Amino acid sequence: MSAIVSGQASLFASDVPKRPTLRPYQDRGVAEILACLQRGVDPLYGLPTAGGKTTVFVAVTEFVVGLGWEVWILVHRRELLKQASARLLSMGISHGLIAPGEPLTDDLVQVASVDTLGARLDQLRHRLARVRLAIIDEAHHVVAAKWQRVLDAMVKARRLGVTATPFRYDGRGLGAHFRQAIEGPTVAELIRDGYLARPAIFAPPAKLDLSKVKKRGGDYVAADLAKAVDTDELTLPAVRHYARICGGVPAIVFCAGVEHARHVAQQFQAGGWEAASIDGEMSVQERDRAIRHLASGRLSVLTSCDIISEGTDLPIVGAAILLRPTESTGLYLQQVGRVLRTYEGKDKAIIIDQVGNVAKHGMPDERRLWSLDGGLKGLERAVNATRRCRHCHFVCAKGPSACPHCSRAYPKPPMAAVPEVALASMPSIGGVSAEMIARMKLVDILPLAQTEEDLRRVAAIKGYKRGWVQHVLNDRAATKAHGYMQRRYG
Repeated sequence: MSAIVSGQASLFASDVPKRPTLRPYQDRGVAEILACLQRGVDPLYGLPTAGGKTTVFVAVTEFVVGLGWEVWILVHRRELLKQASARLLSMGISHGLIAPGEPLTDDLVQVASVDTLGARLDQLRHRLARVRLAIIDEAHHVVAAKWQRVLDAMVKARRLGVTATPFRYDGRGLGAHFRQAIEGPTVAELIRDGYLARPAIFAPPAKLDLSKVKKRGGDYVAADLAKAVDTDELTLPAVRHYARICGGVPAIVFCAGVEHARHVAQQFQAGGWEAASIDGEMSVQERDRAIRHLASGRLSVLTSCDIISEGTDLPIVGAAILLRPTESTGLYLQQVGRVLRTYEGKDKAIIIDQVGNVAKHGMPDERRLWSLDGGLKGLERAVNATRRCRHCHFVCAKGPSACPHCSRAYPKPPMAAVPEVALASMPSIGGVSAEMIARMKLVDILPLAQTEEDLRRVAAIKGYKRGWVQHVLNDRAATKAHGYMQRRYG
């Protein structure tokens, strides 16, 4: 029996080998994961996109392989397979690849395509039964049936899930697959410490009608969405805004379909930019060549639907252009996270949002509460309100009185002139008359307004815009959920 199970060797933080390549938070993550494995608990490790989760799980792999464990790293994309393999090689860990065209090896470590495993399940069942640790990359996909068939064959294996988005829009939690949540630093903390680039977001007004786009599984139906967004009214302004805001900066454009991506690339080419699109219908060599050209500067713009949403590591890319509306907070974060990696000379990550994703899902660096029981538990919309400058279209979290980008003052919210007679006839709020409420500051009013009806009266008295009440309710829900998470998980 392995020492990791029998208790003959400690796996607590003091015994985790210190690696100079690990950042402090990665070192802590490795220690927490190993402590869970020692207790026989399957952990889910959440770390924002570009935070280095591959480095973390490879360090865990190195340690447990030293104890004789057989470790299989499961991925669902070729890009993730290449990324894991490269990191293993950089740390001197011998491993095999289970993918089309790759021979089966006897290495204790295997990086495996879940689709290839599913196709070879009967052939590999005896090897799967020996696996001691299954590492699931992008673990938010684990609920899918193809993952379960493979994991069920690993009858002895502990599970480690890693993901930047440990929640699903459909509300299905990951608690049935993992038993301990481990949270790494937030996006805001990684930006503060210099590990991620600071986002600079612009949301120019755009003509977009999604009223006829159907939804399925919590997000828009791809075919309907592609028709709605593949228009000159949306694409041509995107080309102009790219030229105005960040012309020449290597950019990725996230599109709603293959044809949409091709059309967008053509529009950028017509605008004088070196642009190309990539999709799953191209050969691997063609896709890799286009990505290399973007990284080398031969291309300014690369358009895609899904190929570069997960697993693509291109630190040089300095801009993301969002042309794909989504109801999925996870997909939104995966997309904007592609450009947050740091790079020499890159002082910010530019995000041009043509489709309202930031207003819907919040700033990339906002803290999002999640749990294993039910993902975000409906808190996708419980985000702090954003504010867009009507002059330069810069977006920031609501708070400052002037645009941080162009310094122009934001317009003050309109105040309705409520006649004194009308105020006198309105019910009190928290025992305070409407006449007094009209003269009080909002910070003093909110503690009095405990119900939604109270908030509606405040909005009527103060003349606040439609939507203010819902914003306050969302903010309170987020605060309440944060308190619950603090009490439950500390």
